[in-house]
Amino acid sequence: MSRPDDPTGVEFRLRNVRAGIALSVFCCSYLLVYCAITWSHPHRDVLAGIATYSVVSSLLMLRLPLDGVLRHPRWREAFFMGWSCLLIIFVTVIVLLDGGVSSPAAAVYFLPLVFAALSYPVKSMIAVAVVDVVGYVFAAVAIGGVSPTTVGFVALTLVCASWMCAWQARIHERHREELSRVSRADALTGALNRRGFDERFTAELSRAERGGSALGLILIDLDDFKGTNDRLGHAAGDEQLRWAVTALTATLRPSDAVGRLGGDEFAVLVPGSGPAETTALAARLHAVLAEGAPASVGAASYPADGLDADALHQVADLDLYAVKHGRTKRRTPAGERELSWATTLARAVDERMASRHEHSLAVARYATLIGERLGFEEEALAELRLAAILHDVGKIAVPEAVLRKPEPLTAAERALVERHAAAGGDMVARIDGLEELAPWVRHSHEHVDGTGYPDGLAGKDIPLEARILSIADAFDAITSERPYSVALPVDEALAELRRCAGTQFDAACVELLCTALASDGAGAVDDVVGLV
Repeated sequence: MSRPDDPTGVEFRLRNVRAGIALSVFCCSYLLVYCAITWSHPHRDVLAGIATYSVVSSLLMLRLPLDGVLRHPRWREAFFMGWSCLLIIFVTVIVLLDGGVSSPAAAVYFLPLVFAALSYPVKSMIAVAVVDVVGYVFAAVAIGGVSPTTVGFVALTLVCASWMCAWQARIHERHREELSRVSRADALTGALNRRGFDERFTAELSRAERGGSALGLILIDLDDFKGTNDRLGHAAGDEQLRWAVTALTATLRPSDAVGRLGGDEFAVLVPGSGPAETTALAARLHAVLAEGAPASVGAASYPADGLDADALHQVADLDLYAVKHGRTKRRTPAGERELSWATTLARAVDERMASRHEHSLAVARYATLIGERLGFEEEALAELRLAAILHDVGKIAVPEAVLRKPEPLTAAERALVERHAAAGGDMVARIDGLEELAPWVRHSHEHVDGTGYPDGLAGKDIPLEARILSIADAFDAITSERPYSVALPVDEALAELRRCAGTQFDAACVELLCTALASDGAGAVDDVVGLV
């Protein structure tokens, strides 16, 4: 079995490789001895050459960076299957050169079965068995000289040995699964232990990032647990811990996860849960636990409160600490926090689009230029800037192959891309405090003549902020290198915006951007480049 900190079983498989190499060297060595004893028989020079080559090849394998191969499940199984098949071919060649299956070398057909039983999954073990039996029968038919009864008996013996080896492989597989489960579970409560919870947390964060969904984290700290142990004894404390996990599990969905992080500290993961849902669930869990294990509860949600595990833990800890000590919840000021995670999320989207600069920040700057000339107050400009940073966030759910495609998109691919505006609006709408920005993001690809998406709004039905975002987005796209287009000079880009004013873009906002860039000169665009 691999070490507890080796979840992929790499060390376990590496030990098997070393054992297999040692076995191969030993077999080839006594093959050389066999050749020396029977040197008067045919083909001994060829057999000796094959054995020597195999010894050298096996020893060279020890110098290969096998740990990298073994960390990838597909490569790992392909490597082991290829190795076993080569070994069976090697045995078959030796048997053929030594006169057929009457050769004592035919006994080596049993070795690949034993090795596969010790380290292969059941399916791979069965595949090796099939190749092994086929190799023996082929050698018997190719040379002949042995009665069909003998061949059939030995082949059936190989099948029986294969069945026993497959059964043993299944037992090993179940043992490894059980040990893996136990190593990630808390023995007292059955909840995930810290290691298991951290692995699940990492996986759920990755899934939320790829799918553009939310993820809730709830931290729970039982109140006066030490007092319970002191007054009633540790048995009562253990029972309270078990009851708490049972109560939490009964309240949560099957897709949620409960982990015990320490003595009386628990955590809950809630996939798909935004700030409002996570806060509501935290209150419900607090009420449920009050019946038998009163606790303080803190909550945080991805992406509103942070984009990594540490940030989410910190926010939830602050909430929990505030509740436990009867203080007002202390968090980073909303504007700074939202701008921070929004920028990070937008940067991830820009990277998926293979953008050579930070497109979302550039759009925010151009949108701000228009907003300033419309007389927006500072608070309104801050909201417009945040919406601009988030305007493409829905593209996090669009495959990179489509986003980076240099050729024209197919109708299906274009439909897939166009869904990002609605998806982005829905994502922003689920974040407390940003609901007002959601329509701006959703309608940032509408056209004033009604030919845009996702809802085909026209004219004044499109929010002013969305019309601003549309122009800022288009201008940066035209003046930037993209997989499907080259960058145009500023004057040509402005000419293109003016050409589409009144049909795709709001004409008044187009003129405001042109005026802003003209009055500030080329430095306005340079400033944007400098910012990103």
